Amino acid sequence: MGVLFQGSEDDGFVIKLRGLPWSTTVDEILEFFDGVNVRNGRAGVKITRSRNGRPSGEAFVEVEDEVDMENALRKNKEYLGNRYIEVFKVKRQKMDWMLQHTGIVEGNAFDQGCVRLRGVPFESKKDDIAQFFDGLEIIPNGITLVEDPFNGRPTGEAYVQFVDKETAERALQKHKEKIGHRYIEIFKCTLEEIRASTH
Repeated sequence: MGVLFQGSEDDGFVIKLRGLPWSTTVDEILEFFDGVNVRNGRAGVKITRSRNGRPSGEAFVEVEDEVDMENALRKNKEYLGNRYIEVFKVKRQKMDWMLQHTGIVEGNAFDQGCVRLRGVPFESKKDDIAQFFDGLEIIPNGITLVEDPFNGRPTGEAYVQFVDKETAERALQKHKEKIGHRYIEIFKCTLEEIRASTH
């Protein structure tokens, strides 16, 4: 939590991003600002929600000092994924107000214990994935096999939501292990990504 010093002009060094893809994670924003010192690391990135609870495409990032601020502002109009991002300076009060009134995307990226799998054999069932993560507790109905919306065929991607972040961390250690003859890639993801994939 930023401390506001009474009577001082503590605007801090806050930048706002606009135009983010909805699936953007905190880690992707940190990568976008590679070389810029973000205050408190991942905790310094706040992805905001719109009124309906979905990601708004906006985020606030607190950086350490004036130099970091200048370097961050140079990223204005650079691309993250296939979207160019607007980057501009805002006052801390504006950030605090926005966070109070809209809230942030829950569990800044990874606190919900979700992972994304890539390379899943097309014939795999949910049971195969549960077996792959044997010993790691998955929430009820926590496995989503992604299908192509046009033809209903499996895409080779799946999402899994574990009971907590710690269990998901352990799941990441199975990166590049096999289901059948296929290597499975495992990535951190958000609940929002899972919801977006099933719409």
